[in-house]
Amino acid sequence: MQKSLYVGLVLSAFFVTGANAQSFNPGYSSSWWAQIGLTSSIETTANGANGFKIGIVDTGIIATNPEVTGRVSSVSSCSALSFKCSNGVTDDNGHGTATASIAAGSTSTGGLMSGVAPKATIIAEKVLNASGSGYDTDVANGIINAAKAGAQVINLSLTYIPTAAIVNAMNYAASLGAIIVQAGGNSSASLNGGANTLGLSAAALARLVFVGSVSSKNALSYFSNMPGSGSVVVGSTKTSYSSLWLMAPGENIVAPGIMYGSGAYAYWTGTSMSTPEVAGALALLETTWPVLMRNGTATSVLFQTASDLGTKGIDTTYGNGLMNVTKAFQPIGTLTVTQSNGKSLAVSSLTGSMLSSGALGSLAAIKNALTSYTSFDSFQRNFIVNLSGLIATKPATAASVVAGAQAPTVSSASSKFADGSAFAFAYAEPESISGTPHSATMAQPEGAAWFAEFSGTDGTTLAGGHGFPASISFADTLWGFDSKAADEARAIGVSGALLKLADGGDFAAYGHRIGSATRVAFSFSDTQNNTNGLGGNNWQTPAATAFGTGITEQLADFGEGAGWTAGVTVGYLSETNALLGTAYDSNGLVSLGGQHHSTSVGLSSAFDLSANTGLLFDSSLVRTDGGAIDNSLISSTTPLLARSYGVSLVERDAFRKDDRLTLSLRKPLRVISGSANMAMTGVDADGYASTSTMRVGLTPSGSETNFGLNYSAPLRENVDFTAMTSFSQDAENVHGATAASVHIGFNIKF
Repeated sequence: MQKSLYVGLVLSAFFVTGANAQSFNPGYSSSWWAQIGLTSSIETTANGANGFKIGIVDTGIIATNPEVTGRVSSVSSCSALSFKCSNGVTDDNGHGTATASIAAGSTSTGGLMSGVAPKATIIAEKVLNASGSGYDTDVANGIINAAKAGAQVINLSLTYIPTAAIVNAMNYAASLGAIIVQAGGNSSASLNGGANTLGLSAAALARLVFVGSVSSKNALSYFSNMPGSGSVVVGSTKTSYSSLWLMAPGENIVAPGIMYGSGAYAYWTGTSMSTPEVAGALALLETTWPVLMRNGTATSVLFQTASDLGTKGIDTTYGNGLMNVTKAFQPIGTLTVTQSNGKSLAVSSLTGSMLSSGALGSLAAIKNALTSYTSFDSFQRNFIVNLSGLIATKPATAASVVAGAQAPTVSSASSKFADGSAFAFAYAEPESISGTPHSATMAQPEGAAWFAEFSGTDGTTLAGGHGFPASISFADTLWGFDSKAADEARAIGVSGALLKLADGGDFAAYGHRIGSATRVAFSFSDTQNNTNGLGGNNWQTPAATAFGTGITEQLADFGEGAGWTAGVTVGYLSETNALLGTAYDSNGLVSLGGQHHSTSVGLSSAFDLSANTGLLFDSSLVRTDGGAIDNSLISSTTPLLARSYGVSLVERDAFRKDDRLTLSLRKPLRVISGSANMAMTGVDADGYASTSTMRVGLTPSGSETNFGLNYSAPLRENVDFTAMTSFSQDAENVHGATAASVHIGFNIKF
């Protein structure tokens, strides 16, 4: 029978003592820790491979050595068949204790160096005698016994001689899921003399690593074998030794040197030292991601993340290159998340795919859930990513001053005819109206904005245009052209809340007086993006269409311009790629459904306190449908309820003839009930993806209160001065956010 010869070389030794150090402190191992990219943070992530079982098939172990004490399994045994172990598994050579300490030594139990997996459990199988030699049948029996005892990685820091006994033992261990980490050898030659290995199973091939040694400068150690041109042959497939080969530091590695005393440490050199470094790294990986063990892919992770050495790519000297634990603990390939429909979607970019504003606030609950979201790399390993950046919150209008003395923001014309009818026309560049108070959710019109409005002597009002807020014309048609109630309704915009979510495109409004006390009105508006559909490049501008209708009735006339009028409004909104003004890319990771429909009911009371003073109370309740969502991390939404209300006071001739002062206090549209179901992915005990559903509320964190002050007055013939100020607390329904705006301009009539 062939012997399997011990290959560890002891070049020098010294005796040291020291105080106990902290767990995960590399101690005397710091130089090669850095060389292989091992860090304390990785140790913490993997918890030092706590509970993981590493098989050390070697010369035995000193179970009381400070590096390993308390972590040597009771099932450790003598597996030798060719000689008797008079002291059981006890190491009488030193090589086994050294390799075990490099793989799993710990400073937390009094050791002075630290292995790669300092909390792992060690299963020691003694197969080599005091002189470091043994037969292949001894080694094969040790591999089998280590696998039976539950070793998940088996370290073989001894000569590679693939006899039938060894190959069969490797196949058996692989069938139980164990990885074999095999020393490359110290003969400065090609592995196995360049001969191929026959008889290994596909499972064994997937769980086999050969390890060579490099110096502290990452050069091939003078003694280290190389992979050469040989292969492992499985059936008709040849897999080169080079593709199964890793390099790790193997020169002057500090580890216990029991031959110099119970507390002695020695400098050890050989591929025997490189091999347990790889075994420990595999323990860290499989502890962190059990799916690697189940799929048999832990070795592939190390191969793909190795730092290239020598000739570019896999070569016959360095194989895959130097093991890089840092890279091994980083994602490989494209990260993906699992959508509610079970499909995986690549996290190719963390740029925004949703723009939240208004009724839904900042979607704080959804953003919080996305802050620590589980994604998976190409090896099905779970990584926590912060996806909260997918949701951007529309910034509240910042304080600003706009002067339009030389470039008027709005040009308009108006005429009152002798019969009492009137006509008004206005024109504005897009930026002139985008920042007006109470239009934060208004879409930016494309091109110039305009509107025209005609009011007849019979009480009929007809308006239409593009780009201007439809709610302005709806207020005129509902309450009557140039009425105080129309001024007040425009200031708070409650009755037209749904119309405001479909601004930016075309609009039309019609109102008619029935008898002397009743008015009815109808309105339509849409966004200019209405034809873009789902997933367009302009997803931040939702496609929406709104309709509104209402009726007002004068309930009392107190004389001298005083009276009381009440109104009821009904609205309808259809949105594509949006929900109550929150827009999203339907092809992004986060969306709230393809299409939504909302209906509103509003109640209002207008009090004319005098011929020049009016007071309006207005309120609106909105219901939005819910539904299932196919291609999003959000699987469904429940129906939503939202409310809006406000009060406005208008005073005409307040300081001078024909001036107008309007004060308003309003609570803009805000969701008050409703939730979404999110797909939350985790991993089960075996490391496989497991998806559950979490319900998150859609009620905003804040409740916006807006204060407004508008004033206009004739400055000279055909020129009006206008000033508008606004202040919002919990702006855009985001708790703690504030916003203020000041707009000053001139309206030139022609």
